[in-house]
Amino acid sequence: MSNEEFYEPDILSVTDEDGNEILFELLERYETEDDVYVAITEYHDEAEEIIDADYEVIILKVVNEDGDEYLAEIEDENEYEQVSDILMSMVEEKFDVEYFEPEQ
Repeated sequence: MSNEEFYEPDILSVTDEDGNEILFELLERYETEDDVYVAITEYHDEAEEIIDADYEVIILKVVNEDGDEYLAEIEDENEYEQVSDILMSMVEEKFDVEYFEPEQ
């Protein structure tokens, strides 16, 4: 019998504005004194989807409103850049991958 560890993703179910459920894999979570941020990617479980997926990493802010948690875009560009750098560094280390910055 093998002592291999199996990776089990942390799956988030998100409902978009049209009521469609989309599954995301939580890659990393970063907390400050005031805010919580997440790095997620769309979850795929079918072999063909896994092969064809682009695994775009999405950086969002967790917002609490009336006791419910929502994921929201980070509108402040400086805040986004700081949080994105931290989360992407965490993702790269955790998954032993390297992401590149797309040319603008």
